[in-house]
Amino acid sequence: MAIEALTGPLPHDDSAPRIAGLSALKGLVLYGAIFTFAGLYVDFIVRIAASRAGIAPKLDASLVSAAAALAGVLGSAFALEIGTKTPHSSTNRGLSQAIEQATTSKQKVAVRIWQILSLEPEDTTTASWPKTFGIWVYAIVASAVAVTYVLNQNQTPGTIKALAVAFGGYVIALVTAAYKSDH
Repeated sequence: MAIEALTGPLPHDDSAPRIAGLSALKGLVLYGAIFTFAGLYVDFIVRIAASRAGIAPKLDASLVSAAAALAGVLGSAFALEIGTKTPHSSTNRGLSQAIEQATTSKQKVAVRIWQILSLEPEDTTTASWPKTFGIWVYAIVASAVAVTYVLNQNQTPGTIKALAVAFGGYVIALVTAAYKSDH
């Protein structure tokens, strides 16, 4: 059970993906992208804040490009995920079954790890932990970049300024979605 909890349904299950653990792998890749994104932007924020008035820090162009690419992907996901509900087809049935069947503490720990790593939630009423973590980190980092830009306009390189404005747009979308009522 513990191995199955981490890898998903075994290959004999007709509904199993062709690659065992694919949902967890997707979750790990998302966590990696999020940590890379946050690390790059925190570095940029620190360098901008520490630079002398009116002098923009020299940022490595390849790092800025990588950060911009991650910002684009995560920003798009951020915009798409806000205010949406999980369709039944995007759930992890194997995880749901494993949660129901876990009885020992070892099984429950294995299932909890699977749940934290799985990109797809176990059902339509629960959240995807990698996506939830990503949205929160994106919102926090985006807000920090926007604040850094506002407070250090003359020290902020043009590429970071453009991204700060885009981040601001996503944060505005989040605020708008917060006031939108589905009930």
